[in-house]
Amino acid sequence: DVQNGMMRYLKPKYPDVKNGGAKPGPFYILVGASRPSILVEVGYLTNPKERARLFTSDYQNRIVSGIAEGVGKYLDNREQQQGF
Repeated sequence: DVQNGMMRYLKPKYPDVKNGGAKPGPFYILVGASRPSILVEVGYLTNPKERARLFTSDYQNRIVSGIAEGVGKYLDNREQQQGF
């Protein structure tokens, strides 16, 4: 949900943004988490184009909006699945 949300906000203005997809894995930072957790990587500072974008407020706001929308969608889906 979060990955899709970010892409929905980024693609209209930045059509060349690559969707790296969501990947499960035993990421050290998430091991032992007692709640649903995600690790969001929004770009690479070593990539000149991404680095330049990451320093703009428009790009940052689009990423934040996509993450917030995705988390909201996840919570809505979870609520429906659990019958709240």
